[in-house]
Amino acid sequence: MKCWHCDNEAKAVCVFCGRGICAKHRKGKRHFAGYGMKNKQLLTAGFFDASRTATCVNDASWCGLCHVEEAETY
Repeated sequence: MKCWHCDNEAKAVCVFCGRGICAKHRKGKRHFAGYGMKNKQLLTAGFFDASRTATCVNDASWCGLCHVEEAETY
């Protein structure tokens, strides 16, 4: 896989959009996984189990191009 920015060999994949990124162009961004108690539609549909916590990765690989919006879920 090649870097989206420069065509060098990718060392990581953007956790948000899936673009390949090399070490030079990789940026870090907070990434949360999990749904809290506020997301009632998904919880009542049976897709996810209720949780009061979510996993947070403070330095997840990010391409720097995709627009990431945080949403409150607890």
